[in-house]
Amino acid sequence: MATRLLTYISIVVLSLSAMTASAAQDSELETALLKTVFIYNFAKFTRWPENRSIPKQDALTLCSIGDDNITNNLPKLAGRVLRGKPIKSVKISNESELGECHVLYIAQSIHNRIQEILQPIKMRPILTISEMQQFSQNGGMIELTQDQEKLRFIINLNTTRSSGLRLSSQLLDLAIIIDNEAQ
Repeated sequence: MATRLLTYISIVVLSLSAMTASAAQDSELETALLKTVFIYNFAKFTRWPENRSIPKQDALTLCSIGDDNITNNLPKLAGRVLRGKPIKSVKISNESELGECHVLYIAQSIHNRIQEILQPIKMRPILTISEMQQFSQNGGMIELTQDQEKLRFIINLNTTRSSGLRLSSQLLDLAIIIDNEAQ
């Protein structure tokens, strides 16, 4: 009888832990989807300089490099229209392809290569976004961060302006702003 009760309790505990793990995974996927929507809106509230504006026939190119749940979600934005232009989603495998990007999401999986990715595009009008810690302090433009349960973002205004990009005041009002050079 005690063995049966112990078996039953073990099954219940295992079931609960599986449900908790599944709920955590669902929550992580939902958060990644929400961050993907944030990235879409960052592009929506960004203005590129005239010499880099999107030509009539072209798309707004949303690039990603590395692997995480967000890079897996970004292709879902492909084909959507932003300011009259379709979004094209491109998975970058080589830094030489960065020139075609209007927006570049950098996954945490390549944190050890961040400077070699950011340095060549430092002064170019490519909106860089990541959820790496200290991304905005190290030359990135927009850092996605979580403050308890709330999704926030940090904008490095100096880096953004020096690239020629202009962010809407509506976006800036919602952001945590830093205005410094990359360290």
